[in-house]
Amino acid sequence: MNWRSRDRERMKGKGRKDRNSAGKRKLGFGRSLMSRYMLLILAAVLFVPVVLPITSIIYVVVVNNTNTDTEAPYGDSTKISNLWSKESKELDGAAPKEIHKRLKQLHRIYPKSSMYYVNKKGETAYILGGEDVKVTESTQAGITITTLKWSRNDKNVAVTRIPGLWNANSALEFMKEASYRNPLTVVSFVGGDNKDKGQGFMVIEVPRYLLEKSQSNWPMELLYLGLLMMIIFLLFIVMSILFFARIRKRLIRLQTAMMIPGKEGIPLPVDIRRSDEIGQLEESFNAMVHQLTDSLYREREEEQLRKRLVAGLSHDLRTPLTVIRGHMHSLHKELLSPTADSSLRRMEAKMDDLSELIDNMLSYNLLASGKYTLKLEQKDILRIVRETAAAWYPVWEKEQYEIDIDLPEEPLMWQVDEQGIRRVLDNLFQNVIRHAASGKYIGISTSLVQGRVALVIQDRGPGIQEDSDTKGTGLGLSIVDLLIREMGLRKKVVSSPEGVQIYIYL
Repeated sequence: MNWRSRDRERMKGKGRKDRNSAGKRKLGFGRSLMSRYMLLILAAVLFVPVVLPITSIIYVVVVNNTNTDTEAPYGDSTKISNLWSKESKELDGAAPKEIHKRLKQLHRIYPKSSMYYVNKKGETAYILGGEDVKVTESTQAGITITTLKWSRNDKNVAVTRIPGLWNANSALEFMKEASYRNPLTVVSFVGGDNKDKGQGFMVIEVPRYLLEKSQSNWPMELLYLGLLMMIIFLLFIVMSILFFARIRKRLIRLQTAMMIPGKEGIPLPVDIRRSDEIGQLEESFNAMVHQLTDSLYREREEEQLRKRLVAGLSHDLRTPLTVIRGHMHSLHKELLSPTADSSLRRMEAKMDDLSELIDNMLSYNLLASGKYTLKLEQKDILRIVRETAAAWYPVWEKEQYEIDIDLPEEPLMWQVDEQGIRRVLDNLFQNVIRHAASGKYIGISTSLVQGRVALVIQDRGPGIQEDSDTKGTGLGLSIVDLLIREMGLRKKVVSSPEGVQIYIYL
């Protein structure tokens, strides 16, 4: 077995293996395109009812927790109250200077608040106004009144009037207003607890706007939420585009493989990259390629076998035909009865037909294998037609044909092989004798076909739709078609019950 045979056997085995694997392999749902597409559709269906709550939760958890601007600048009222109670308790037994010093420290922390200290005698001993507080003093009935007025444009913030000397009435009135007014007012006795320990009390006033959380900027929140949803939506679109783009790319690759033939005229197999529906299609395509390759090899082997068979038969048949012809020639010299002489002549005619069939088989074999060498030259086709028709004249006259030859005098130059065109004409004339004998007519002329001068051979037989009395193998017309194609000519056949017209042209 030579290397070509081994390659063919290996390709056949591979093709059978691929076909068997393509037929037996089952595709899992999780690896199929259908599962991916269903996940994509599920994501699209659940976009609004699922993605919107998720984005809201993400916004609340991430954005709000990272946004510290919404907290109150000074905390809340509970924080201030606890702070002030703690500070007053820690100042238990402290001297006035220490109290003043601590109030200054606290004022640095809360600069927009006002603080003041009333000693054990009921005298306002120390006052600290806030950054937005305007402090003024006045005297009423011999008592100094300190007025604290917040300069911030807020009508809800009340004006505080601090008497220089506190009595029971002023203290009760002050405590009554402190429970509901703005600013927030926290009073705590020095020493802590709710009892007066004889060390006086200290007061802090904080405008309530400093204790309130800033309102959320809902247009910006909506903008952030919309941007988050837009990002997720765009992500979904990108995933969809990538999904279908991959499918399109793989299909185009498969289409390109189908359109580009290999060395043998058969497409090359493609690489299978994924085991999904398109992967199965690629497997089927590869199996088809291997089948075509197997068919091509089988066809070539059968063609080689046919050519060898035709060549062998032609050679083997010529030897007995030659011997039979010699004996038939000897019989002609003997005195034969009319019946025997007629039978001998019929035998000679059949021998001629058999010899012609052998020649046609050899010629067709050479033409089909590309071994018939044509010598194309510029020739006067009308001269060749006249000479060939002259050789057939005795046959037509013997068969009592009406001969109608109408060819122009001007030469018609075609680039043809002279022996090939004579063979074409001989086969066409022979075909008229065999299949159109009932019409008893042969016509040879020229005509215009597609703007070119064409040679026309016509008869008045029954046409090619009906069977003639004399059936042939069809090799003669096959040889005509092959020779005409090799010489770059064209043939057109027009058949009707009135006869057949064959046009040959460039």
